[in-house]
Amino acid sequence: MLTIPPAIWGGRDAVGVSVNVREVDRDQLFLMPPSVRDWLPEDHLAWFVLDVVAEFDLQEFYAAHRGDGRGGAVYDPAMMLGVLVYAYCVGERSSRRIERRLVEDVALRVVAANQQPDHATLARFRARHQEAIAALFAQVLGLCFSEGMVAAGVVSIDGTKIEANASAWSNRTRRQIADEILAEAEQVDAAEDAELGERRGGELPERWADSHDRRARLREALRQLDERGASDWETYQAERVAKEAALGRKLAGRKPQASSRKAKDRQANTTDPDSRMLRARNRFVQGYNAQAAVSEDQIIVAADVTNAANDSTMFVPMVEATEANLEAAGRIEAVAAYVADAGYWSVPNLTHPVAAEVLVTPIPATHGITDPDDPRIAERNAVLARLEAGELTLKAAAVEMGVSETWARHLRDERRRGSADPARLRKQMLDRLASAEGRALYAKRKITAEPAFGNIKANLRFRRFSRRSTPAALSEWRLICSVHNLLKLRTVRLATP
Repeated sequence: MLTIPPAIWGGRDAVGVSVNVREVDRDQLFLMPPSVRDWLPEDHLAWFVLDVVAEFDLQEFYAAHRGDGRGGAVYDPAMMLGVLVYAYCVGERSSRRIERRLVEDVALRVVAANQQPDHATLARFRARHQEAIAALFAQVLGLCFSEGMVAAGVVSIDGTKIEANASAWSNRTRRQIADEILAEAEQVDAAEDAELGERRGGELPERWADSHDRRARLREALRQLDERGASDWETYQAERVAKEAALGRKLAGRKPQASSRKAKDRQANTTDPDSRMLRARNRFVQGYNAQAAVSEDQIIVAADVTNAANDSTMFVPMVEATEANLEAAGRIEAVAAYVADAGYWSVPNLTHPVAAEVLVTPIPATHGITDPDDPRIAERNAVLARLEAGELTLKAAAVEMGVSETWARHLRDERRRGSADPARLRKQMLDRLASAEGRALYAKRKITAEPAFGNIKANLRFRRFSRRSTPAALSEWRLICSVHNLLKLRTVRLATP
């Protein structure tokens, strides 16, 4: 063996003095205590996660497995859930990275009791139990209630855009998807002809075996395009002709041209057909609109996921989910007020029957009448009546009212629904928000919902869903919201003597 003097390699004796350092012996028999109980301090997050999982009702997880004891042994669902919850608590969601940390990370080894499920097992666990994982949200909320948390006097409702596990470049029109399917079929036929010749062959070559999932996603994208209506010029023309035949007259307005329709072809994503292209502040993302209802102490009391770009469609469902979750958790006090930003402003949301007060910032009425006593309201109603009678086209009605076609369509739809006067509702809301009590209630929104989203996106590093489809995204969103609540619960327990 080559021995290098300390003076050469710069060891502890090179400085001319004898430095007292700890000996390093990597051949030592016991690098760690023999019991995993001694590997981590008592107040470590891993022990908290294990204690919480022990309080969960996991009957739904165990019911998914055979109850007769036959077959190979499976990993304990309680252990697998503990690994998943702890990984999300520390901002880790990749199954492969979790598998690696089950070898390298002492805390995860403690949670897993030194067992090491591989990434495929972890991914299958998430997929197999996605509904049960989503249902844990209610149990976590119950634990928070038991600790005296969840100040639900004022509940803030807000949404944030989360990227889907899909590329925006995977969006295709109906015609493009059909062309891809035909091209893929031709490639398969050519490959079979080259390999089998005139022989029939028993099955596809192995390299084509993975195409099933992609074809299923293509079919799902086509189905969603069909549900969303005409997606190409020919289909649109056929529907227009059928509608004119049913009405017995020509449709009003200029007859559309193929060149103008081409730019409006609807698209679906072939990687995650449920995801949509959504606007998020200063950019567009292929993703989902994640919704949350947050209490005054920043506990998330309801969570949902939609692919709708407009928040206003989710206000009523979130209010109803909040009431149901709080009732199931055993609340004592009723919600006094629901607050939301301008994205939730709509007449149906403001007039929804709910015991609590609703405070929503009105949409700036750049093209509307803000004074409910304005004499132009009667003139506008007369124009809308002629529009409904078919005497005016939408464009002509918009010109007479001095608004855009989009706003004219909005006013017509509000009139058809028999909604309350938007101008009067807007004035009442502005007066309420201008009062001292209204300002104080609405001001709580920025210190409840926004910090919750900040913690999830910045601290827990959750900015992209790992799995695809709306049910999978909902399961993952409720899991990360549960983790947010659990970390709040841990903070309270650590502060309690």
